[in-house]
Amino acid sequence: MARLLTIPQPPDAALGPAQRKFNQLQKQLDGARQKLQAWDDALPPFAAAFAQQVAPLRAEALALRRAVATQLDAWLAEPKGWTAGERAVMRDIACNLAQEALADAALSTAERAHWKALHDRHADLALDRAQALELQRLKAALAAHTGLDLEDEDFASPDELFRHVRAQLDQQQADAEAEAAARKARRKPTAAQLRRQAQQEAAQAQTQQTLREVFRKLASALHPDRAPDAEEAARRTALMQRVNAAYAAEDLLALLGLQLEVEQIDAQHLRRASEAQIQHFNAVLQEQLDELRAELKQRAAQFCAQFELNPEREPEPARLAPLLTQAQAAWRGEVFLAGRDLDALRERDKAKRWIKRMRAEARPEGW
Repeated sequence: MARLLTIPQPPDAALGPAQRKFNQLQKQLDGARQKLQAWDDALPPFAAAFAQQVAPLRAEALALRRAVATQLDAWLAEPKGWTAGERAVMRDIACNLAQEALADAALSTAERAHWKALHDRHADLALDRAQALELQRLKAALAAHTGLDLEDEDFASPDELFRHVRAQLDQQQADAEAEAAARKARRKPTAAQLRRQAQQEAAQAQTQQTLREVFRKLASALHPDRAPDAEEAARRTALMQRVNAAYAAEDLLALLGLQLEVEQIDAQHLRRASEAQIQHFNAVLQEQLDELRAELKQRAAQFCAQFELNPEREPEPARLAPLLTQAQAAWRGEVFLAGRDLDALRERDKAKRWIKRMRAEARPEGW
């Protein structure tokens, strides 16, 4: 593991604000990288445990719920024996369960047709018509909210609509930024702006020069042809691949880190960098940290979506075991409830009591 690149505290003076910020950002980046690695390490064992302990319960629960829908469909096919209110309850639940089944991406074409037909037998609106109306409502709402003209646009799905709206909004933002940049370019810069620009250009030029110098030193020290044996040549080749990647990306901080790793420099070299250089480094570090934090949030969201989890707070890769236990308990409960409901629907008298209970419980939409 690479050593952390931080500026050491001198014995007779304090670090400057930019130097302290540099160290703080380096530690935060190191923590974010470790957390990202923790996600990489934690996901495979969690996925394996989920497949073994939770997925069978989920499959059993969904199969029982589909059996409930099939039993309701059979009762609804009988012309007599049910009141209008009882039929309404059974139709609503059967339609919701059919839609739940249709959300399964693994359904075959024949299974999809079966559940669509079951839904349409009992729904006030056929599924295709209901989805078309919902898409129109969503399009009107987005047009009103964003001010975009979507009137003559046709979309096959909500996802396609959202992608189109996102692209249009991104284009609007890009056009606005380009116009703002053009207006700024037309304005004569102030003396203070000219000074800041000159300082930035000087810092960037110094960074570019340092970039080339560090790369040349690393390339000279790590040339595989100068290695004493094959093992060392392989180590140098791997390091040079990292050096080349960092140089291509103009990532001076990564190159300095590699110098520290191969002991070409010590952290005292960094302490002698100018204030302008350190401030430039800090801007780069902050950008990297923001990107890493965004990636960590995306990892957590993808994890929850993949395993259909809805934790109270953002999951931590070091604490996934309780989520597995909770998911197992939740699906075990769904198996119990769906099995109980299916048993209650096997006989007419019990089914009537079940319908009465459904009315009283007023289960949320989706069941």
